[in-house]
Parts: sequence; structure tokens; C-alpha cells
Amino acid sequence: MRRQTRWVFAVLAVVFAGSFVFLGVGSGGSALTDFLNGNIHLFGSGGGPSEKSLEHKVAKDPTNAKLRLQLAELFAKNNHSGQAISAYNAYLKMKPTDTSAMNELGNVYAGKVQELQSAVQSPPTPPLAAINGVSPIASNSTLGTAISTLTPPELGTTVLQAGEQTQLQALLNKAIQQHVNVYLRIAKLTPGDSSAFLAAANTAGTDGDIALQIKMYQQFVVKYPTDPLTPDVKRNIKKLEKQLKSAQTTSPTTAGTTGATG
Repeated sequence: MRRQTRWVFAVLAVVFAGSFVFLGVGSGGSALTDFLNGNIHLFGSGGGPSEKSLEHKVAKDPTNAKLRLQLAELFAKNNHSGQAISAYNAYLKMKPTDTSAMNELGNVYAGKVQELQSAVQSPPTPPLAAINGVSPIASNSTLGTAISTLTPPELGTTVLQAGEQTQLQALLNKAIQQHVNVYLRIAKLTPGDSSAFLAAANTAGTDGDIALQIKMYQQFVVKYPTDPLTPDVKRNIKKLEKQLKSAQTTSPTTAGTTGATG
């Protein structure tokens, strides 16, 4: 009986000491924190390879299309849109008829467009704007007041943000066109399917580019004159043209995309 009791105490001692290590008592780190943050997994590696491990595999076997697709899907899952787009395009060079991967790429572009739309609406404060707040001399002194008047107006926050907004708008316009091009590639692979081409036009509208949507609807009418949806598309063109004209009249200096359409 005493011998069994000694074993129980020995096991408890090990568990007790181990808990100190796990909880990080007496050390700078905490294994419990790592566990709660998902950095430690009790049952395996957490369900799949990491981006770095897949990148390493692709580098060792660059002609492996399956690995490239896995990497693209992982980037997309982790919301790394730039890397996902590059990875999908690299895969599609090897598998140019994989419409499923093209649709996945389209989803990535949709997320990127939304991010850029938000950035255009609320551009971040430019780093150079902080220069205006740096003064080696007290601003309420005579010399400080004189120096503040010498600050170049182009370094003002408003002006810098306007420049950023212009650049972001250009990136947004490019992303929308690339998004639409994904579905045009699908339509090219299925020329008899009018819905594929219509999806490209509707994508332009969803992304907020009315002018591009009108242009593509017009192409649809020419390309599929006898399609059952052609009359609806024609009516939509007239509706969108009025909407675009109204938007241009309201803000004639506004460039790029306009409001989203249905």
C-alpha cells in the first residue's frame, strides 16, 4: 500500500512541476498563452501545412500544379490577396482551362476590390503629414511662428490624402478590370454559354464600375442577339446610362468608378 502511495505522489509531483512550465511561472513566456493563441496544438499541427512550408515545396518542385493550387488556396484562406492572386495566376499558366480555379481567383479579386473601395473612401493618414507636427522650436515663439509659415503646402494632410486617393482609385480601377477579366476568360472557354459572359458584365456592376458594365452589356447584345435575356439587358443599359449621366452631372470632376448597380 505504501509503495502504491509513493507512485501516486511521484506522478502528482511530475504533473505539478509540468504545470509550472506550461503556465510559464517564473519565466518570461507562457505556454498557456501560446496554447490559447493557437501556437500550440495538443493533437497534431493544427490541420494542414503552413504558407512557408508550401512555398518551400513549390520552390523545390515548381512544375507541380497541385502544390501551386494548394498554396494559392491557402493564401486566399488567410486573406493574403496579393500573394493569392500571384499564386493562382502561376497555377493557371499550367492549367489554363481550370474554371474552378478561375472562380476562386474571382473571389479573391472581389475581396481586393472591397478593400480598395474602403481605402479610397477613407485613405490613411500619409506618413509625411507628421512632418508638420515636428518643430525644433516652440511654435508660440517668434521664430517658431515664422518657421511654421514656411511649411510646404504640399505636405498638408489634406493634399497628401488627395494624392493617395488618386493612386488608390487607379489601383481600384485596375483591380476591377482584372476581376472582370477572370470571368471573360471563363466566357472564352465556354463561348456558347451566355451566362458566363453576363457574369463578367455583372461583376463590373457589383464592383461599382457602371461605365464598364454598360460597355459589356452592349457587347452581350451584339454577341447574343437572340438570347432570352437580351431584352432585359437592353432595358438595363438604358437604366444604367441614365444613372451614369446623373452621377456625372452631380460630380463632374469625379474619376473612376461610380455607385454599384444591380
